[in-house]
Amino acid sequence: MPAILYVGDAWSASWSICGWLACRLADLEVEVKSIFLYRSETKGEIKAVSPSGKLPVLLDGETVIWDSMAIAEYLWELNPQGHIWPHDFAARCHARCIAAEVHREFEEVRVAMPMNLVKRWPIRNGLPSIDTRMNGPGVKGGREGVRQGLLRMEEIWRDCREKYGAGGPYLFGAQYNFVDALFAPMVSRFVTYDVKAADDVAPYIGVNMDYPPMQEWMARAESDAEVVGREVAMAFP
Repeated sequence: MPAILYVGDAWSASWSICGWLACRLADLEVEVKSIFLYRSETKGEIKAVSPSGKLPVLLDGETVIWDSMAIAEYLWELNPQGHIWPHDFAARCHARCIAAEVHREFEEVRVAMPMNLVKRWPIRNGLPSIDTRMNGPGVKGGREGVRQGLLRMEEIWRDCREKYGAGGPYLFGAQYNFVDALFAPMVSRFVTYDVKAADDVAPYIGVNMDYPPMQEWMARAESDAEVVGREVAMAFP
């Protein structure tokens, strides 16, 4: 019997992408069950499967794993020869440091630029034209804080590509791994909000978005948007 992965709406649930991609990287067969957010029954449905009350959650037999990072580490423990982390020790240490930073930081970007895979925003003065969000609660430093967060992402991509990327198009070379997965929701924000990255790292955005499982998730996002109502998706945030 396959494991069950509970996820949120594919078009907006950014951490759910990471958990789902981790399962793909580990070659774990999962049954994906969506819990649509922002409905009256949502909180109860999530709490019934997730001790933290958040998604994603992986149910593998009697084992319950919540949070995308925990899911990735669990899957790596099951299959260290999979593609969750780089196989090289030094590269793997570096990858884990980046994963921890992405998991902990960039809240200003998440708050000001929520993930929405089915919507596109216009740009004004170098940042998306959503001033009320750029200067809203939880956005450290306002527009400049958001800009610095985006620049830090570019710095990480540049550093990884220079140190480990010679063998292929991803951050650590030829093989997409969990660090790329953690950045998948972030690169999608560059697309949704039409943010222009520096020329030397801009190709990585397209490479990550074109990763076949990411394209599969994008199709799921379109389908989920139809379920909740495209007008609902287009009104978010």
